[in-house]
Amino acid sequence: MVRRSLAWSLLAAIALSVVACTSSGSATPSPDASVAPGSEPPAEAGEGTVTAAGGGSNEAYRIVTLGDSYTYGSGTDAPGRDSWPAQLQQALTQRGDLRVYLRNLAKASHPSGQVLEDQVDQVEGHEPDVVTLQVGVNDIAGNEVEWYGGNVGAIFDRLLLVLPPERIFAITTPDHKLTGWGQTYGTEDTIDALNASLLDEAVARGIEVIDIGPVNDRVAVDDSLLVQSDPPEPYPTAKQYAGWAEIIGPYIYDALSTAQP
Repeated sequence: MVRRSLAWSLLAAIALSVVACTSSGSATPSPDASVAPGSEPPAEAGEGTVTAAGGGSNEAYRIVTLGDSYTYGSGTDAPGRDSWPAQLQQALTQRGDLRVYLRNLAKASHPSGQVLEDQVDQVEGHEPDVVTLQVGVNDIAGNEVEWYGGNVGAIFDRLLLVLPPERIFAITTPDHKLTGWGQTYGTEDTIDALNASLLDEAVARGIEVIDIGPVNDRVAVDDSLLVQSDPPEPYPTAKQYAGWAEIIGPYIYDALSTAQP
């Protein structure tokens, strides 16, 4: 269930306006291949800098995002502008009552084991107020699903040393079987089992899971939500990423609004 802050309607409208102004995304490799970051501001995902966002408040909040291609923003011309974390930050900023800094540590090709090994150690140094985790497609593509639950549980345990559970959020892996590329990897049952494992590990620790499925599922009837290429790819367009940001946003806004920076 997605909470809706009373003030969120403005944020959602901003997110939709971002969609109208951004590219639908260009062709890029599959999730198990590296993706070179674009060159447009703000700072590109995974490239080592924190993006400052102005706002009407003197209070500054930090969001750190972990994961794979879907958090990195693969499929878009400029991940640092069009990824869902970047679009969420822009929407939060344009609300005017928060100053938000984003550090997107996500990397294309990373399964849960690599997130645990390569990304989690960096979190504490960025002094986050909120952390998100979205990972799984490369566990499926690399036949590593049997280790997924243990890896995700270990990631959560490490994050809980930095933040309380109410400021850590897990985000579901989208159904890549809805794409031509994704039909080669795993089954519907595999994806469902992976997200069920994510839910089990999160709930056991008091961490909320945000389901982006209601937007992702629309790719079956809306071609503009999916990068169109030959051969086919599994990537969302900037428009779909904006839809994810609209779902994720109320959780993050509520968590930041009650945090003490």
